[in-house]
Amino acid sequence: MGSDAADFGYCFGKRAQEELVRDGDVPWAVVRATRFFEFPEPLLNSASPLVMMPRMPTRPVAAQDVAQTLVEHAAGGPAGMAPEIAGPDRLDMVDMARRIARARGRCRLVVPVTLPGRVGEAMTTGGLLPRGEYLLGRRTFAARLASLRAA
Repeated sequence: MGSDAADFGYCFGKRAQEELVRDGDVPWAVVRATRFFEFPEPLLNSASPLVMMPRMPTRPVAAQDVAQTLVEHAAGGPAGMAPEIAGPDRLDMVDMARRIARARGRCRLVVPVTLPGRVGEAMTTGGLLPRGEYLLGRRTFAARLASLRAA
């Protein structure tokens, strides 16, 4: 979600993928989603005690909720640009990373980073948040943290 608002490699790739799907000969559906609960984890898994995390508000969504939505669209037929999906909680990515690190028992110093230019502006001002109507995922980030603590 928000790949139209930020011009950097990841979003360029997402837009190119969507264009290929739209311009193809096969009926299609595209479901855009906010960042998954797991988004900060690869950065937290490094051996470094210092983790740089982008400043950005998000409505993180459970991968399971997105998967369920994708299955519904696959079974229901092509829908073109389907409604976006986002999680129920509005959170800050830096805070999410810190809470994940604590839940996993990892000692990490999470340093907030603001990316320069229009990319940083889009990220910090909510450009990657849903606009208008969207589907609301039902799983919460608090439940995700509880499952991490239990693991």
